[in-house]
Amino acid sequence: MRITQTSHHYYPHSGGTETVVKTIVDGLAERGNELHVFSDFSDIRNDENEHNVTYHGIDLRRIGKFRFPERGYWKKIELTNSDILHVQGQRVWSSDYLYTHLSKISAKKVFTAHGFYQIIYGGAVNKMYYNIFMPSYLSRFDHIICLTEQEKSTTLKMNKKKADNITVIPDPVDFKRIDSYKLLDNVLEKYDLDRYQYLIHAGGLHRNKNIEFILEGIAGLNISLVLCGNQPDEEYLDFIKRKASELKVNIKFLGSINEEELFSLEKYAKFYISGSFFESFGVSMVESSYIGTKVIAKDTGIAKELENIGSLKIVKSPSELKEAVENEPRMDNIEKIRAELRNKFSKDKIIDQLSELYEGLL
Repeated sequence: MRITQTSHHYYPHSGGTETVVKTIVDGLAERGNELHVFSDFSDIRNDENEHNVTYHGIDLRRIGKFRFPERGYWKKIELTNSDILHVQGQRVWSSDYLYTHLSKISAKKVFTAHGFYQIIYGGAVNKMYYNIFMPSYLSRFDHIICLTEQEKSTTLKMNKKKADNITVIPDPVDFKRIDSYKLLDNVLEKYDLDRYQYLIHAGGLHRNKNIEFILEGIAGLNISLVLCGNQPDEEYLDFIKRKASELKVNIKFLGSINEEELFSLEKYAKFYISGSFFESFGVSMVESSYIGTKVIAKDTGIAKELENIGSLKIVKSPSELKEAVENEPRMDNIEKIRAELRNKFSKDKIIDQLSELYEGLL
């Protein structure tokens, strides 16, 4: 098959969706499919060692916080003569600006939202987007992939007519890539940290990450909070810095770091911690669980499944978070948990499901 994937950013840009799309592209290419990737020109890194993958960097115009793709974006997709167009994400340039041109693209069209977290912010713009634009947008796709049953429920509220064209397929996790990295003993010294004396969180610093929930929970504890990932919302970043200062919480902002360092820091952390009140899935929580560090999080995304496996503790309030940080045991039965995670979320299994879905549309 000839398959096009779109993403507003692309690996190694730090973020869950970007990593997931990279994993999907790699998995499909390894099976002999021809892949075309459309993303921000500044993210594209052509790798001569990658086979069956062609990258198309799109120049973007930036106006304030908004990014607009160059004219003819959709035509470049059509020129690939793809069998499948898989649009990844919503409220982003790579997805929304295809709205008026999808009918002109001959490929079968698949959509994955990767969460509708902006709904929780309310406001007139979000109301119009999710009550008017998104129902119409969804109707233009041949099939919709949701990452969880919760995301499927939200999707159906916006467009009930698509009920027979929705499939739940979780994000793939490349466990083999994680296994290929060596733990770095010097990473603690580099970032002035002590083993098991800090908590870690990874991901773009958006308001839905609810970092203030974590700060309120660990205030008064002799433990640091390490935040890894890009920081696109400067206003929220400033708010978190002020909040940490008020609560006297030691917080370290490491920004986007490479995966070898990230996985090493996750391994040596006391817990991986998340206060997010919305996650479409939660790849970082799965990765941390696989590495062997227990997760403490609110009940969102894949949290319930991970709790059932034994790698996550769900908390509902800052006080419960504080109690968990102080008293929750570290993860045991690690090999059993790793086997269960591979069985549920391995790249090969998810690529099997995606390939079957794509082929069924042709």
